[in-house]
Amino acid sequence: MAQGAHPLRPRRNGGSRRAGLLVASLLMATLALLPCPAWSAAALDRTAPLAGVRVQDPGDPCDPDLDILDRIRCRKEIRIGVRSDYPPFGRSTPDGPQGFEPALARLLAERMGVDVRFVEVSAADRMVVLGEDRVDALIATTGHTLQRDEQALFVRPHYYESSTVVVGPRQSDLHALRSLDALAGRTVCVTIGNSTNAELAVHGARLMLFGSAGRLVEKIRNGTCPLAAHDDSLLLPVLPPGHEVKLSFAPLPWGIVVNRRSDTLARWLATELRWLHRDGTLMRLARTYGVVTPWLAAQQVRWSAPPCSAASAPDVAACLDPPRDNRLAPTRIAGAAQAVERWLQTHLDVEVTLAMLKTQIALQLFLDGVGYSLALVAGAVLATVLIAMGFGAGLSARRAVLRWPLSCALLVMQSTPMVLFMSAAGMLLSSLGMVTPMKAWAVAVVVLGLFNGSNAGQAVAEARRDLRESGRPSGLMAAALQARAQLASFAANATRGSPVASLIGVPELLAAQTDIASFSAESTTTFGLLLVFYMALVSLVVMLLNRLQARLQPVA
Repeated sequence: MAQGAHPLRPRRNGGSRRAGLLVASLLMATLALLPCPAWSAAALDRTAPLAGVRVQDPGDPCDPDLDILDRIRCRKEIRIGVRSDYPPFGRSTPDGPQGFEPALARLLAERMGVDVRFVEVSAADRMVVLGEDRVDALIATTGHTLQRDEQALFVRPHYYESSTVVVGPRQSDLHALRSLDALAGRTVCVTIGNSTNAELAVHGARLMLFGSAGRLVEKIRNGTCPLAAHDDSLLLPVLPPGHEVKLSFAPLPWGIVVNRRSDTLARWLATELRWLHRDGTLMRLARTYGVVTPWLAAQQVRWSAPPCSAASAPDVAACLDPPRDNRLAPTRIAGAAQAVERWLQTHLDVEVTLAMLKTQIALQLFLDGVGYSLALVAGAVLATVLIAMGFGAGLSARRAVLRWPLSCALLVMQSTPMVLFMSAAGMLLSSLGMVTPMKAWAVAVVVLGLFNGSNAGQAVAEARRDLRESGRPSGLMAAALQARAQLASFAANATRGSPVASLIGVPELLAAQTDIASFSAESTTTFGLLLVFYMALVSLVVMLLNRLQARLQPVA
């Protein structure tokens, strides 16, 4: 035994190390010659960074007729639409857009070998911006639905999935909802363009619209919104203390969206997304920005194993999540409505969207709204006249015990704004658990009649006192005829104020058009028609009241 050697420990010398390296090399060479598992085919499928396009004319470097992908290569820049109001997926900072989606956009641009130019978009205008070719792609929390498939091309695999949640205070009377039917008659705050707004509307929820997700979150925090519905990806991270999820529904995959002419760009992005799922890059991005990861973890497993790991995976239905089917049943006149839109655009250069005529749910909401509006106006005018007669009789009574209570009530009516009065009535209705369209209609009729009839009643009482002083017949009907101009004026005022009833859940036309705008993402035409309707309705009521007033003559 050599001096210093341990009796039980083998001596390590250069020869044994060389032998070990030789064995390892032989093992690796043997493994390389063995048949590869199926998933290794995907290793040959990843595209290389894009090469630039050679241009002929330096003055006009990029031919507008180039394919979208070639145009990106030519100008060495990709324009990507992102949200700036949707943390943690996207937010605006002094250093530019930050969040999960801008980070994904930068990563894809780096793989392309081009720069990225961000264009801020919102839920309401993102598809318009894409259609007008102001961006090459959207990475903007866009849910993939069959309805949107008709407008643009969605890249698959998707990069995220969310569900819509309805949230509200724990102490409210709604707990663990089993279906959307429990939301009937209740106000739910939403953002314009959310794909599930139609489902909420068809189940009777009264929708309060906000233009951005940031405004929605702000209203939830300050208590303006008793209930709110949006993607769980937005609401759960910012849910205030004391709030809870009441209901979760409608799983929705999110996809990168490109123009329908951008097939080559879509294929390139699809290949990259497969790799980003498989190597865990999307998981790491999600953890960096505080995005929940269970769905992404499942996707990583899916794209790391057969059959999705094979090169032919894009053709395997089991590997790709289908778009959500949120298509709305069309009406029989949908084709005619579209023809009218095209004619106005072609001949008058007027862009009109007749959303209320194209789908059955929108048409039903529209017709119901018209019906409720007409019934509300009729009820409010009748209530105004009847309450005016009652106030006129009481305010002109000879006994103070009858005059004083009505004088106090009149003072309250004259010093309280109509909106506040209607809101108070709505809160009372809600606290009693009586929020149904018909009950809300009845309360709105009483409020409109009381607000306008009390003032008209004061005019009737003054006319009655004048008749007494002049020694003429001073019956209530004679006083009403004497004050017919004031009665007609306040009855017309009740008609003008009828849209305020939407605050307490009356599904009149303002509420109906609001619901339609929430899922059609079109508001200009929708609310323009609303304005025309109420102008025509008020004009009709005023004309009828003027004719009635002209026929009536005060008692001699």
